Amino acid sequence: MMDLEPRPEPPGSGRADVGEVLLGLGAVLFGIAIVWQTTQIRLTPAYSTVGPRVIPYIVGASLIVIGIWLSIEALTGRGGAISTESEDADPTLPTDWRTVGMLTLALLAYLFLLQPAGFIIASTVLFAGAAFAMGSRHVARDIIAGLLMATLLYVGFTRGLDLRLPAGVLAGIL
Repeated sequence: MMDLEPRPEPPGSGRADVGEVLLGLGAVLFGIAIVWQTTQIRLTPAYSTVGPRVIPYIVGASLIVIGIWLSIEALTGRGGAISTESEDADPTLPTDWRTVGMLTLALLAYLFLLQPAGFIIASTVLFAGAAFAMGSRHVARDIIAGLLMATLLYVGFTRGLDLRLPAGVLAGIL
């Protein structure tokens, strides 16, 4: 019996990969947005040469350069060569949109929960949601692991680095 469905081109076959081009362009746009938003940071006379804009400029510029590089590699068909050193992943398989959708939902939940619920709860939900999306069905274990990591991060950032993270509903406890 003859297989009539087209098989995906293996990476490095000389054809442009639309997904990688879009990823590269997305990185460029995100880098531009970071650089633009960095220009909005107010500087006070207390800062000398190195101020609060330096790291965001570096991150934004790096994203722009890497995005352009990835796009060029994808357009010329040189990107994504299969390596024997890589993970056990088959790049010829189609994208698992269910997993992508579930990860997107976990990130959106984090976005909407961060301020009202607080860093610890939002991060726990993100961790458990991402673990579930990636195939874990040990919900209780994932919630406990997420809670422990989020609490350690919260304490490390707020007490160790004196940064403010939203406490949310746990404000009276923390």
